[in-house]
Amino acid sequence: MRQLPSLLEPAAQFLYRPLFQDTGTISSQDESESSSSKVDHKTDELSNLAYKASPQRTLASTTSAVVVTVNYRLGDIQTTTTASSADTPLLTKGLEPLQPLTSHKYPTPVHDTLSGFDWIQSTLNPSRLTVFGTHIGASLALMLSLTEARSIQAVAAIEPICDWPSLDEYCIRETDSVSPDPDQELSTPPTPKHKRHPRKKAAPPDLVPLLHAREKFFSSPERYFDSFASPILFLRSAGRDVPRSFPQYLTGPGYPVPVLKESGTEMGVYEMDSMSGLDPGVYSDVEGTCVDDEGGSGTVPRRRKALSRWPPYGLDYGLSGGARSRAGVGTGVKRLETRLPLVKVLVRDGVGEVKRKGREGGGGLVLRRQADEMVSAMRRACFWGREKGVGERRVGLDRVEGLHVADEEVGGWLGRVFRGDMDDLD
Repeated sequence: MRQLPSLLEPAAQFLYRPLFQDTGTISSQDESESSSSKVDHKTDELSNLAYKASPQRTLASTTSAVVVTVNYRLGDIQTTTTASSADTPLLTKGLEPLQPLTSHKYPTPVHDTLSGFDWIQSTLNPSRLTVFGTHIGASLALMLSLTEARSIQAVAAIEPICDWPSLDEYCIRETDSVSPDPDQELSTPPTPKHKRHPRKKAAPPDLVPLLHAREKFFSSPERYFDSFASPILFLRSAGRDVPRSFPQYLTGPGYPVPVLKESGTEMGVYEMDSMSGLDPGVYSDVEGTCVDDEGGSGTVPRRRKALSRWPPYGLDYGLSGGARSRAGVGTGVKRLETRLPLVKVLVRDGVGEVKRKGREGGGGLVLRRQADEMVSAMRRACFWGREKGVGERRVGLDRVEGLHVADEEVGGWLGRVFRGDMDDLD
């Protein structure tokens, strides 16, 4: 697993074919600002420089297209230089000075990516537009595929982070004792029950870095339940309630699987799902959730992950007139032809297969499993009424030996998209 800072990849590589230009050039930021570890960039500071970074060079040379890199703002703000007068907190009479911003959190990267997308659409007027990203950048690219589908031809995503809420499903909650039954007679000795407990398997190696990143990149839990941050939630429900605060876990050499830190409430009060890391002290007492601080038996159930239709009902109809309409001829309501762009998701090979029986352990990476789930959800939710096999042809999942190989494969695939070789997949 790559270290946490590697999650801060450029938000999106926008590749487009100009209307009157066929040569491949690169539009990018200054080399001193293009490092993914520097995240205080602005999307309107694009400058025309040639072949600065290897991924951009590969994409430009293999697609003969213009590459625009949008560096989103996320994470700690570099404070090595003196703040400019524009960044200095304003002093107002009778008011305390504003505290300087120390880090960028969601939804800032979403706003930056959408700003870059709007700039490309309004300034460059591309005839064909594709998007490419890695990790968090890949999740932003998939977000664009589901929100700007009419303007994008293809999306390539390398190990996207698609489902921040599901990280808790890989964690466990241990109980050291069982609360006594108040109805049991004191004279009756308890009958020992011998159960075979399965040996704990180690959690996926990228789970703990992702948990740390989630708390670092989001100001509150409801932020990572947003579909723009977790794009799989465009296609299905989260399967759990939004917690009141970030769940805290015990990690380290003594905890092969992260263990939920208990609140002040007795551990035996709540009957928890063995596959869930929900803590009644963390999650709100909402309808359907039984929480009793007085000592009653309660349960915090996991919700069913219900698949949704994309595009949602009502959003695939517009007000432009036409002969073929939902309500009849001449009513002025015509069905919009919205379809998902071509999607290719790539993951590293050799990290183990997905264990269908459970989340705990399994040997695979969290990002590998999320890629599987995202591709499956897209194939099932985005092609209602289409013949069988269309989803498999338009949404693909490939394995590569390493991330360096993925850049070359993406470049070749996007090159075929620009040449029109993929137009007959329907």
